[in-house]
Amino acid sequence: MPDTDRLTELEIALAHQERLTDDLSDVIRAQSDRIDRLERILLRLAQRVEAAGDDAETPAANVAPPHW
Repeated sequence: MPDTDRLTELEIALAHQERLTDDLSDVIRAQSDRIDRLERILLRLAQRVEAAGDDAETPAANVAPPHW
């Protein structure tokens, strides 16, 4: 009988471990999706900053004011 109890406890522990592994896998997948989304946003922002920097290369002293 003691072996049966021990086996049952091992099966319960294994079931808890499997559940924990599944939960952690879900968390990792969600974080990965979020990181991917944030990287795409960061790339777009970097492109916008770079494009704004290209426009800023024209010296303001060489540009006529709009009222001229």
